[in-house]
Amino acid sequence: MLSNTLNVQALAFLAALATPALAQHGAYFTMGSPALVIDSLDPLLQPGGQSPHVHSVTGGSAFAPTMDFALTQTSKCTTFGVTVDKSNYWMPAVYFRKNGKFTLVPEASPKHKVYYKYGKGNNTPDLERSEFPQGFRMMAGDSNLRSDDGSMGSPGNQLNWRCHSREGQTATGFPKGFTSCNGGYIGGLAATMRFPSCWNGQDFNKDAPMAHMSYPTNQDGMAGCPEGFKKARFPEIMIEYWLDVSQFDGQYSADEVPWVLSNGDPTGYGFHMDFLNGWKVGALAHAIKGCDIGNTGDTLGSPQCFPGAIQSEDAKQACKIAPIVNQDIGLSGLLNALPGCNPIQAGPGRATTPTNCAGGSISPGLPVSAPIASSKSSSSASTVKAATATTAGNVVQTTPAVSPLTDIPVKPSSTAPSSPVSTDTGSSTSGGSSSGQLPASVNSKSGVWKAAGCFLDALNPRSLGKQPEWWGKQISSTNCVQHCDSIGAKYAGTENGGQCFCGNELIKSANHPGKCTSKCSGDAKEICGGSGHLSIYSLDGSVTLKKRTAHQRHSRHFKRSL
Repeated sequence: MLSNTLNVQALAFLAALATPALAQHGAYFTMGSPALVIDSLDPLLQPGGQSPHVHSVTGGSAFAPTMDFALTQTSKCTTFGVTVDKSNYWMPAVYFRKNGKFTLVPEASPKHKVYYKYGKGNNTPDLERSEFPQGFRMMAGDSNLRSDDGSMGSPGNQLNWRCHSREGQTATGFPKGFTSCNGGYIGGLAATMRFPSCWNGQDFNKDAPMAHMSYPTNQDGMAGCPEGFKKARFPEIMIEYWLDVSQFDGQYSADEVPWVLSNGDPTGYGFHMDFLNGWKVGALAHAIKGCDIGNTGDTLGSPQCFPGAIQSEDAKQACKIAPIVNQDIGLSGLLNALPGCNPIQAGPGRATTPTNCAGGSISPGLPVSAPIASSKSSSSASTVKAATATTAGNVVQTTPAVSPLTDIPVKPSSTAPSSPVSTDTGSSTSGGSSSGQLPASVNSKSGVWKAAGCFLDALNPRSLGKQPEWWGKQISSTNCVQHCDSIGAKYAGTENGGQCFCGNELIKSANHPGKCTSKCSGDAKEICGGSGHLSIYSLDGSVTLKKRTAHQRHSRHFKRSL
């Protein structure tokens, strides 16, 4: 995908585009987003079929195997706070590898942080920038790259990985030299990647996905674009992909790199991102002219940005769709191999994309199923067919033969606070709702522990305990309770089918009945939480929810402004 080494001038320009400073005004804005779905789809490179590897997808809820601009506009919700952005952005998921097993790494707040930059060298708006045309698509990165061939630039340019610990290790590929990414201002492992912004006016070509775009050499408007790529200069999109690796602390040495991308890349060089435009026509063009809130935390709903087009954090979090590809991607426990057909290819030579794999077909015609725990949903099956393409102007428009996915919002429980994070200090006690929790009770050393209900895991920090407990056995709610009881903990919690947490307080959480549906890896007759949700047990079946302190509120505001 990216094969040509950037020239020295371009590298110098990109190196100057460091992550924006704290509380800085300028001609850019940022948006944070949770994942819309984690699935093996890629409508750019495998339109109408299954992707060879798993992606984390954000944006509009109409995401489907085949996409065009018209379909993006049918989205019933978006994972971004700006409702006029129904674009989709996706990137490979990351796994933790140990003893031949793979664990899907959870995403950490802010999960996907998207920057839109459109400033000149003096950080004032560049009025030569254009909004993306309808149907526009592009990529950044090279999925088959396995060594530093110069095409990604030095760390901080097109691609960098950073462990956000106090030491702050940074590299173009996966960094090493640490055993934990906690202790920094935010904490976590994050990839940062920039998209090119100079366009030659041609269509996206999946056989040469980078041919229609180029990186600029400087910030001097259209003059900063190389010859042949002056049809338009768009805002530069930069995305930070945040991962919560705290549960793996102490499970690897400073000399190890235990992470592997879903495409079988253990080096990190093969990280890549895709973008499909779904901005409401005129909205981005309006913001380019005067939205200068930068990274200050000022509202994106201001008149010069996106007035009347801002939604709540709860609405963002509730925007979810069910996966289309029916496969185990590791949401409920350990995997013996990466999903699909992705053998580990460590390089240093370029990797090859597997074909004719038993792990999954990438051709049109795959079965579709969208099961999800909901009283109003049911499993269904149909066939995804190939799309027909017609040309409209300079951008290929596709007519999908598949309907948009059904949007299944996750609504807060009527018995719980509408926001999972309280806004004042103190605590409250709740019995929660233990309906559907299996087992309903567990006999343990100190007595009979009772199911307290399903509760949100805030992840950063964890709501219960700093990291999962592990004693060498597959997890069940029964053995988790018994383990937590043996170490004197007040609460036991299982999550995502294979994690056990112990602790004496539950912070930044809320009761979410119906969200714990993952079968335990150690006993399929039991339920062990869900994705981002804990099955909580205590001796009396009640839970005291600890609310944020004033210090935590200040810390949260500080983190958001980074």
